[in-house]
Amino acid sequence: MNYSFSRIAAISTLVFSLSGCFDIADIPKLHSSWKVAGATSENSEQAGFVTDTIATCPVFIDNMTVTSDTLPAEFSITDWNIYKQEDDNWRRELTKLIEDTDLIVLQEAKLSFLLAQLMQQHQLSWTQVEAFSVYNQSMGVLTASRVAPISVCKQAITEPWLRFPKSTLISYYPWAGSDEPLLVANMHMINFTLGVDEFNQQLEGVIAVIRQHDGPVIMAGDFNTWTNKRLEQLHTMTTSVELQKSVYQQDVRRTAFGNPLDDIYYRGMQQLSASSYETDASDHNPIVARFGPLF
Repeated sequence: MNYSFSRIAAISTLVFSLSGCFDIADIPKLHSSWKVAGATSENSEQAGFVTDTIATCPVFIDNMTVTSDTLPAEFSITDWNIYKQEDDNWRRELTKLIEDTDLIVLQEAKLSFLLAQLMQQHQLSWTQVEAFSVYNQSMGVLTASRVAPISVCKQAITEPWLRFPKSTLISYYPWAGSDEPLLVANMHMINFTLGVDEFNQQLEGVIAVIRQHDGPVIMAGDFNTWTNKRLEQLHTMTTSVELQKSVYQQDVRRTAFGNPLDDIYYRGMQQLSASSYETDASDHNPIVARFGPLF
């Protein structure tokens, strides 16, 4: 069974087995370990603040507790679809990645007690956009670092068939390699569509924010580029804002119909290294890349 069809089967099974246990908010919620300006409530069970504000990108939410810490001039980033921590060994794998990299960009992250505990143990500042929740555990993209973001914004789009939202998180980080902050876009692209209209809509929402930013950019995630048309659209839009595609020294990224699904794009910096490696802790293999200033 190929990747996309196996994903449909798995999600359909989950929907039927957990019917009535889902919560899909009309407006995507924001969870974070830092104090969000205007947060409406604190969710102690998930150890984070929650805001139900209607503000979405390009309106940013400010961090009220930002510090003087910055990402180092040369920094590393991990991009990984962690598959809701469903597979064994995810904690061991993620612990190693946290210890070895400066930025962690996760898709399909389940904000469980174990994940929150792990991030707290490593003193990470983290932010998640909730796509939906199951048994009160938030699911969605999550970005973490020992450096707190300056501000963030969130977006979401609903899968037309399965009605599951896909979430996007854009964060600004102070970076020693630039006078301008580093924009980090964490994306889980829409998957099950016949055409590319919804795919383009989600991607354009992020590209529009990048167009307004004069500084360095990283755009990473699970792009679900399982058709050539999606790959072409991604190439066209990233080129329009001068984003470069990473070059991998070792490339074992997860593929569907021969196309890689995960990627890292960048601007305003130089790539020092990038590789993916095999793991049994998810159905996607992590990407680890290192970047530095242009001069």
